[in-house]
Amino acid sequence: MLLPAESAKLIADNSKYVTIKSEGILKLSEEIFQNLKSGNINDFVYGDDDLHPTSKDETAVDWIFVIDTLNFCFWSLKNTKKWTVKGYTGYYALTAAVRRAIQEGYDITNPKFYASITEDQLKQILRSDDDDNQVPLLSTRVKCLHEVGKVLLEKYDGTFKKCIESANKSAISLLNIIVQDFPCFRDEAMFDNQKVVFYKRAQILISDLWSCYDGKSWGDFHDIEKLTMFADYRVPQALVHFGVMEYSRELSEKLEREILQNGCREEMEIRGCSIHAIEIVNESVKKLISNDVNCGLKDDSINSALIDYFLWLYRRKYADELQNIPFHKVYCQYY
Repeated sequence: MLLPAESAKLIADNSKYVTIKSEGILKLSEEIFQNLKSGNINDFVYGDDDLHPTSKDETAVDWIFVIDTLNFCFWSLKNTKKWTVKGYTGYYALTAAVRRAIQEGYDITNPKFYASITEDQLKQILRSDDDDNQVPLLSTRVKCLHEVGKVLLEKYDGTFKKCIESANKSAISLLNIIVQDFPCFRDEAMFDNQKVVFYKRAQILISDLWSCYDGKSWGDFHDIEKLTMFADYRVPQALVHFGVMEYSRELSEKLEREILQNGCREEMEIRGCSIHAIEIVNESVKKLISNDVNCGLKDDSINSALIDYFLWLYRRKYADELQNIPFHKVYCQYY
């Protein structure tokens, strides 16, 4: 099975519009190392808000599966209203909407319900604080729910737990199961006549389980370090900010004026170089850890998923400072 890390290296080695910069790698590695030593990088978003379930919640696995089935395309154009739920935007708006739906009596984590959910029902569940605004790609989200719901009912006794059991505690085996059995997670493309894969949503689904269950129970994967970052449209902003990546003038200007097509060369270079850059940062941070015998950290203190999380939160925290860095805009179901 071709993995995202291999695809990313292929893309980075042949990139025309995106350059990975060694100075930025060192800068970001040191930033992450210092945050690790001070305890500012935690296991993920779970447990520090009231939007996410905890490992004590029996529905957590199927809740995470539904969330990551719908976890894509939340960006908005400049000077347009954002889709918001309970005051939250983006991914957090999605979690708030699902939490609200459960409180309102929708059986949203049950594939018996969402395998035949109507567009009107999902529109109501994902309704915005502003009645005139709605989440992008609503009909695509309905199709995704229908697809995954039917597979769970027909093959996995109506629960994603059966998929996890089939993977025998291997993140890579579970990744393979997800992309084989649920086509809407099959984030693939052709780059210079070679197949490449990114698997953003499939990987974040596995990482969310690992994080929610603190690497135990349904989140126990012996090879979690083999996951890469989750190639989206926001983390690259942080990578450009730290000088890890640099866009050509042609690409920067194009990002300012155009919406890209999923699978175009520019989009694949941004996503592929993001993955490869964080793989390099991951190894760089591990070296910093091994060279500082008194830091109290081990190699497994960091992985690409945690670096992704750090950068994703950094971009949200410093959104105003990073707003002038262009990000690629794509309407698709993969991120």
